[in-house]
Amino acid sequence: MRRICAITVAALLAVTGCSGSDGSGPAPSAETKTVKFSVTEGKRTAGPEEVAVRTGENVALEVISDQADELHVHGYDKAAQLAPGVPGTVSFTANIDGIFEVELHKSGAAVTKLRVSG
Repeated sequence: MRRICAITVAALLAVTGCSGSDGSGPAPSAETKTVKFSVTEGKRTAGPEEVAVRTGENVALEVISDQADELHVHGYDKAAQLAPGVPGTVSFTANIDGIFEVELHKSGAAVTKLRVSG
């Protein structure tokens, strides 16, 4: 009986601990640094050129584009599909130090650079 319980618990932890590269991550909260951007005709029209965060900080990058595209955070391999005029968000914990490009894949629009440092 103990073995069945242990296997069940391990299976549940494995399933709930999995995450993909679809932008899923920590839900934005008061402890999450949320930065908003707008992209029009393939160019950033609102939002900072660079976002600086501390290692271990939760980050949410929200983008509104006038065209369908895919928001992608290089280095973290996080992505979110964007529909025209609908905000898309990538949320994650910034746990890799460095400078990372954030772009829209289809248009190639540079959204920002993410600077993560301890």
